[in-house]
Amino acid sequence: MNNWFKDSDIFFEEFENKFSLGYQIQKGAESYVSIENSIVLIGLDQIISDSIRKELYKTSFPFQNIALTDLGNIRNTSPEFIIQALKQFDSENSNLLILGSNIDTFELQLKTMEQKISNIAFVEKSGDIFFNKNIQEQILNSPNISKAGLIAYQTHLLNPEKLNNKKFNNSIRLGKYRNNYQDIEPVLRNIDTLLFNMDSIRYSEVPGIKNTTPSGLTSEEACQIMKYTGLNNKYNIMNFIGYEPKYDFHSQGAMMISQLIWYYIEGVDQQVMENISDRNSMISIVVDLSDYNLSLSFIQSKKTGRWWVEIPNPEDNTSYHIACSEDDYNKATRNELSNRIFNELSF
Repeated sequence: MNNWFKDSDIFFEEFENKFSLGYQIQKGAESYVSIENSIVLIGLDQIISDSIRKELYKTSFPFQNIALTDLGNIRNTSPEFIIQALKQFDSENSNLLILGSNIDTFELQLKTMEQKISNIAFVEKSGDIFFNKNIQEQILNSPNISKAGLIAYQTHLLNPEKLNNKKFNNSIRLGKYRNNYQDIEPVLRNIDTLLFNMDSIRYSEVPGIKNTTPSGLTSEEACQIMKYTGLNNKYNIMNFIGYEPKYDFHSQGAMMISQLIWYYIEGVDQQVMENISDRNSMISIVVDLSDYNLSLSFIQSKKTGRWWVEIPNPEDNTSYHIACSEDDYNKATRNELSNRIFNELSF
């Protein structure tokens, strides 16, 4: 990794608090060792990345089940160099946190790491990046990407009809998330790639972020999204877009991103590995929906209480499972289909 990343200036600051992340984190490309539950931090834009590091390194480090490494900043920001640097992670089973990304570099990631991406989510208020022409083409045309969700979008900024595609079934509007925050957990359970557009957080929370609006996610709601993503059993690629230090006069934006990262790390630290094929650790319940002439098999984990539902595919007489919520199950027992399940079924 030494050929691709250089040490950040923040590495050389003194961290006297032994319980701080800045003291505990492994720093530099030479220190990287890929092991289970490892999290790797890299910076693409040096100014942005180091601004975030200053705040992230001040946070606490109570974690016990992770290996956290900061490789530093990329040595060259040309597209060709970034592509080759990202290819170094093709065979790595690590969670990758990318600082200082933008639309162009994110597009490079989609092309370069296509084999590692199957479920992708965009946390955005209006889908500016999600509906970017080049990114949409990659999402819709990639045989590897099965789901692409728009998270916490606001309907006064986006016509929901634009999401009428089965591939976008994991989308959820801000109001629905706010009404029941647990409803977003199944959406994030299978995510392997997430882009967090910082302008999805309301202005009063992060006044140093360009293009924020009066409405949007609260800091607590944003951190909950990151915690749920960390709790999933996938190796994640995370991006934070929309932060510019020149607007961040009181470092509120950098503090916010550092909190998002912290809660993601906490989620990874608290992961519980489970396999829905392990019938000894699962409870299976069949629900008959007479109004739909349909029976659905729900599965609940004895370890975590999380739910899945088996979706039949009549075209080839097969089936597959999707993550769902307890509310989805409860609706089925009342002979109702939630939007999540209804949109997945083929009638």
